[in-house]
Amino acid sequence: MRALAALPQDVQLPSVNAKTSAAARWLSSPWTLLLAVAVLRVPAFVYGVLDIDESDFALIARRIAQGAMPYVDIADIKPPLAFLAYLPSGIFESVPLWPMQAVAVLWVAATSLVLRAAARRMTGSEVAGWCAAWLALVAGFCELPKVSTEILMNLPSAAALWFWVRAEQEEGKWFDLAAGACIGLASLFRHQGAVLLLSLGAVMLVRGRVGRLLSMAAGFALPWGLAGGFFAGTGHFAEFWDWVVRRNFRYTSLHQGWLGRFAEGVLPSLAATLAAWIVAVRASAGALRRGPSAIEAGLIASLAASCAAICLGGRFYSHYFLQFIPLLALLGAGEAAAMIRKWSRTAAALCLLPALVLGGVTIGRGMENGYPCQEPRARLLAGWLEENTRPDERLFIWGHFSPIYLMSHRLPGTRYLTTSVHVGNFDPAHVPPGFDLSPFRSDADVALTLSDLERNRVPLFVDTSPAGIHSWNRVPLSTVPALARYLAEHYRPVAEVAGARIYRRSP
Repeated sequence: MRALAALPQDVQLPSVNAKTSAAARWLSSPWTLLLAVAVLRVPAFVYGVLDIDESDFALIARRIAQGAMPYVDIADIKPPLAFLAYLPSGIFESVPLWPMQAVAVLWVAATSLVLRAAARRMTGSEVAGWCAAWLALVAGFCELPKVSTEILMNLPSAAALWFWVRAEQEEGKWFDLAAGACIGLASLFRHQGAVLLLSLGAVMLVRGRVGRLLSMAAGFALPWGLAGGFFAGTGHFAEFWDWVVRRNFRYTSLHQGWLGRFAEGVLPSLAATLAAWIVAVRASAGALRRGPSAIEAGLIASLAASCAAICLGGRFYSHYFLQFIPLLALLGAGEAAAMIRKWSRTAAALCLLPALVLGGVTIGRGMENGYPCQEPRARLLAGWLEENTRPDERLFIWGHFSPIYLMSHRLPGTRYLTTSVHVGNFDPAHVPPGFDLSPFRSDADVALTLSDLERNRVPLFVDTSPAGIHSWNRVPLSTVPALARYLAEHYRPVAEVAGARIYRRSP
C-alpha cells in the first residue's frame, strides 16, 4: 500500500482499498500476463493454420530440417530467421502447427515483459511498466492470433528499445551496440525491423551523437554479416542476396484498388487497437508541445517511419500493424498510467471490448470454415493427393496456396512453394479479373522451375487455376507459355478434383 502511495501523482491508482490492491497485484503478475496471452491464442491451437504464411514457413522449416539450403532448394523472399523460428514445427514429419503456437505464447509474453522493463526504466514507474506490458497485448488486437514475422521480430525490437533507453540514460556505447545487434536480428525476421535503425539513427544524428550512431550501425551489421558470411561460405551468397535483398526492393503492389485495401486494413486495425493509439498519440502530442526528450523523439520518429513503410508497400495487410506494438506500448505507458486514475472503467472497456470482439471474430471465422485448411476445394484436392500418391512423391503446384502441401502431407518438388513470384509476386486477390500479368513474368524464375522439374523428376504437377483456389483463376497457366509447354511434353492428365487438374509425369 505504501508503495502505491509513493508513486508520482500522475501514475497513482484511483483508490487504495483492498479490492483495488488485489486487482493491482493480479494485473502486476507475469503469470497473469502469460495466462491472458494463452487465452487469446487458444483459437490458433483449435484451427491450426490461420494464414497461408504460416504454412509457407512451416514447410520451408521442414525442408531445412531435412537438409535443404534456404533460397537454393526452397525459396521465399523473407529473411532466414523467419524460417528458422518455425523449426519447432518443421522438425516433425507431419509439420504440425501446435509447437509453433506454443512457442508464440511464450514469445508474445516475453515481448510484453521486455517492454515492461523498458517502460519502467524510461518513466521510473512500476505502474507505467505494467501499463506498457498490457498495452503491448492491446496493440496486437489488430490481427488474428497467428504466428507472423511481425510477432517474431517484435521481441528483438523490444530488446533493442530497452538497450537504447539504457544507452540514452547512461551514455553507454555498448548499449548502442547491443541495440543495433537486436535491430539487426529483428530485420532478419522481417526487413521492416530496420526502420528502428533509420529513425533512432536520425535522432542521434540530429543531436550530434555520431559516435553512438556508428556503434549502433556496427551492431546492426553484425547479425547480417554473420548471415551473409554463412551463405558466402556455402557458395550461395548470390541466392541469398537475390531473394533477401534484391527481390524485396522490387516487391510492390498493384495500384488498382489501393483505396479499398487501405479501408479494409487500416480502419479495422485502428478500431481494434484504439486504446493503445489514444494513449500513444496523447503522449506524443504532449511531448511535441513541450519539446521531446531524445527517447520520446526516437519513439515518435519510429512510429512515423513505420507508418510510412506500411503506406509505401500499398498492401495494408492487418498483420503489418503488429510492428507498432513496441512503439505504442512505450509511447503510451506513462499516459496510460495517468489515465487509469481518472477513467479506469473506460480504459478497461477500451481494452476488453476489442479483445472480446477479436475472440468472437476468430471463432466465427472458424465456424464459417474461413481458414486456409478449411477451404473446401483445397481439402478435396489434398485428400485426393494423399490417397492416390505415395508419401515420398513430391508435387509442383501452379498456384498460391501452400496449405495443399500441408494437408496432403506431401512436400514441394521444386524450390517454389507458391508461384506468385513467376508473375510479379502480386497477391492474386489484388489482381483485377482479366488483368494481363504477362508483362510481369519472371523468365529467370520460370527457368529455375523448369530446371528443378527436370532435375528432380517431379512426379505430380497440379494446376489450381481452373479451381480458382485463392483467386488463382486470374493467373492461368497460359500466362507462362514455357511452363505450359513443359507440362504438355512431360506430363499426362490423371484427374480433375474440385476443378483443379492433376498431371503425372510420363514414363
